[in-house]
Amino acid sequence: MPDSIREQIVQAFATRISADRAVQLDGSSDLPARAVWDASESAERLQYGRLRLTMDLNVGFMDKVDRGINQSAQGNTMLAELINDALSSDPTLGGLCEQINYSDSVIDYPESGQSEIAVLAAFQIVYEIDGASPYTQ
Repeated sequence: MPDSIREQIVQAFATRISADRAVQLDGSSDLPARAVWDASESAERLQYGRLRLTMDLNVGFMDKVDRGINQSAQGNTMLAELINDALSSDPTLGGLCEQINYSDSVIDYPESGQSEIAVLAAFQIVYEIDGASPYTQ
């Protein structure tokens, strides 16, 4: 059976931002590393039996702290790189979706004794499917 439209979108987005899927990032990871988790999704019924779906994708980006620069500057640079990778090219992922939206983020600064910094960002992907099948648009 072919992959659902949702699965195709998650695959394409993960490839675009160079992220593994549904893995936990920690200090033992080969850093820098990114991970994406496809979480919730909401649906809106359109005319002619179509559905407009909004899928939430959460992305983690972890790296070793660079003690040579300010941690805020490092976190902001990581966030900017992630947003740029997600949004700077084709906003439809090759026609799979209508748009990709960046919605929010948190920079997780290291506590005393830790050597990793992480950025957590959320993106929303809007796409449509045939209301009768998650495999067709």
